[in-house]
Amino acid sequence: MISNCKFQISNYRNGFTLIELIVVIAIIAVLSGIILFSVTQYINKGKDSNISGNLAILVPAGEVFYNSNGNSYNNTNNIPPTNFCDPQINSVIKNTISQMPDQSPGAPCYSAISPYVLNSNPKGVCCYAASQAWVAYAREFANPSNIYCVDSRGMKEDTSINNISTINSTFQCYP
Repeated sequence: MISNCKFQISNYRNGFTLIELIVVIAIIAVLSGIILFSVTQYINKGKDSNISGNLAILVPAGEVFYNSNGNSYNNTNNIPPTNFCDPQINSVIKNTISQMPDQSPGAPCYSAISPYVLNSNPKGVCCYAASQAWVAYAREFANPSNIYCVDSRGMKEDTSINNISTINSTFQCYP
């Protein structure tokens, strides 16, 4: 005799509800945003280290240039005239600028003084030289309101962008 078999449909559900999927996606989005922010900060700090390292090279290079060019950073008596900040004359400046990370568009030198920098200045490096002093600086990535500045006195300063007019007029870094 065949018994009466009844199949009972259980109350188990197959899959996830829409609300559960939205909650999981929201959690993943929040975690991704936190990670992306942290990674961007680390990348910017790495770029700032590149800037400070490359600009620091200019301090001893400036002394070599000064001694080799008639005790002047800007010797107009030489033929052709020499200027520490001219990348066409000074290979150290040219190499330093070429190894710097690109700045965002519109990262100019913040002065009316004519700087000796590469034509389009995508690196945002500014360098000015007088006969007895020079200064070079670039805007930082992690804190765009700051610049890293080096000068002929051997100063290596992290300073505010607000000091640029003083820096350009005195050829010295100010904290």
